[in-house]
Amino acid sequence: MPRKKKDYGFRPFEGISSKGRHLRITQSMMESRAWKELSCHSITLYLYMKAKFNYDNENDISFTYAEGQQLMTEPTFAKSLDQLNDLGFIKVVKGGWTTRTATIYGFSDQWKFYGTDKFSVTPRPKRKKKTD
Repeated sequence: MPRKKKDYGFRPFEGISSKGRHLRITQSMMESRAWKELSCHSITLYLYMKAKFNYDNENDISFTYAEGQQLMTEPTFAKSLDQLNDLGFIKVVKGGWTTRTATIYGFSDQWKFYGTDKFSVTPRPKRKKKTD
């Protein structure tokens, strides 16, 4: 007698449609040292950035300050971007602030190496503050 296939479809509490898009966040990521250091704002921003991922644009994710301000204040948005970058979840692919275009981000796997000798990230470029 053949085994019954398990239904791994969406449950009612997981969305409106059984064919809806979903975000993949693994348990190993959530249990990582780097994830545990993320603020709730950084986690929120990461989830919204992952929502823009379509399997063809791993290194072509834009998230403007205007979009960020719909989620949080501008300073909190900037701190969240810095934290995601500094903990190895995202990386800057192409800076845009000098040309007043959106910065292009990519997803990084450096979070796996956080706290080890293999961990290597490039700080997010910042504007120089004006001095009087």
